[in-house]
Amino acid sequence: MILLFVALLAWGAHLAWRWKSARDFAPEVLAARKEAGEIPADVTDAEFTDLYLRSEGPRAATYFFVCATIVSVLIAPFVAAFNMVWGLLWQASGGSPVFETGTLIHTFSVFLGIMAFMIVLLAVAMRRYYALMPPNLKQVLRDLNGGLT
Repeated sequence: MILLFVALLAWGAHLAWRWKSARDFAPEVLAARKEAGEIPADVTDAEFTDLYLRSEGPRAATYFFVCATIVSVLIAPFVAAFNMVWGLLWQASGGSPVFETGTLIHTFSVFLGIMAFMIVLLAVAMRRYYALMPPNLKQVLRDLNGGLT
């Protein structure tokens, strides 16, 4: 369990480094694009850096990291809640030994519940990812030039 959180911490640190690298690289891209005449001279570093990070930042990796962190933190409480509900339903149905906690049917149901939890989480994340899709760098450059490109 500790290794899982160490791996998540390392992944998060790597992701933060990638965002910082993209932020540090933006002024170089701006200077090169201004020199090539692709961007007007009045565009500021701060304005371009914000637009550059939106279009070229590691957004997908960030969404994967957030989903992995949520699953890692919430999987144990989810299984505990699932088992509580299972136990209540098992007792309410008469306590058949076939559906007792720990049987094959219970274990398979826990597996299906975990898969459903992950699928719903990823569906929400991907819906949000695509709903908030920023423009690509080509579209940013076009907009900075007044839509003339």
